[in-house]
Amino acid sequence: MSRKKIPSRAALVEALRENDGNMAATARRFHCTRQRVWDLVNEDAELRALVEELTETFIDEAENKLYEAIRAGNVVATIFFLKTKARHRGYSERLELIPLSRQEIKIELGVPSSEIENNHTQTLDIDRTAVALLEQ
Repeated sequence: MSRKKIPSRAALVEALRENDGNMAATARRFHCTRQRVWDLVNEDAELRALVEELTETFIDEAENKLYEAIRAGNVVATIFFLKTKARHRGYSERLELIPLSRQEIKIELGVPSSEIENNHTQTLDIDRTAVALLEQ
């Protein structure tokens, strides 16, 4: 795509509104690169605010469609909602570990011993020097 100039700021605002803030669609309208549109938007605080508002409005619309799908009995939509919005109630496939208390971990740094006891593991850094002895 060429680096054609966008006709005016007003034309850019109109195109952004028509495309719900989608930079790529706006760039296609003016036959320019998406980067060119991004540059123009990022240079102008009002345009940035407009794009953020349009994006948030579109997210609201998508959420409404999700809610409609859930109310219509769509199981996939329901599972998606629970996995994303109800993780705090245990609806997650990912195990999240939350420490019950904070404990210090002590690591001793020093010269490696030639006689490491069988109940210890030697951890080496990139230089192949011992950096810690950890109990197994």
